[in-house]
Amino acid sequence: MTHGLIKIDIRKLRLPNGRTFEQQMKYEAKRFLKILQEEIDDWYMSYSSVVYQRTYAMRDSIYAEDVVDIDTSGMQLTIKIKQTDAAMHKSLWGDSEVNALLLMNEGYQVKSGWHKDIPYFGYREGGHFLERAVERFEQENYFNIKIYFDY
Repeated sequence: MTHGLIKIDIRKLRLPNGRTFEQQMKYEAKRFLKILQEEIDDWYMSYSSVVYQRTYAMRDSIYAEDVVDIDTSGMQLTIKIKQTDAAMHKSLWGDSEVNALLLMNEGYQVKSGWHKDIPYFGYREGGHFLERAVERFEQENYFNIKIYFDY
């Protein structure tokens, strides 16, 4: 009788719900993405733009990778949430670009200029939709998945 390690591809293991482990992780990535998009939609609805027409490019720029990283040493599953270049917004004050997703999530306030006291132009409270989405996802996170944003 040979004693040795059995090589198992855990991505192919079937869970009680009939999905393979890999299928379940992809499902979880899509579930998180749906929650995040709902949080961003709620944030969009909290303010009606007056001066400009929304493109929703920020919300539509987010996607979940099809690859799920599994760190067996730490028993951690990682889903990476990425974004396309549509999340980048050209600055009104120069040639630089800013990440609209982060800017809207964290909020901002300009230091000077005629517009510094104009709400949603010179300053804006952060929407914190990223944090709320993670919090909602973790309420039913049976696989101890960690969410990482690739900014």
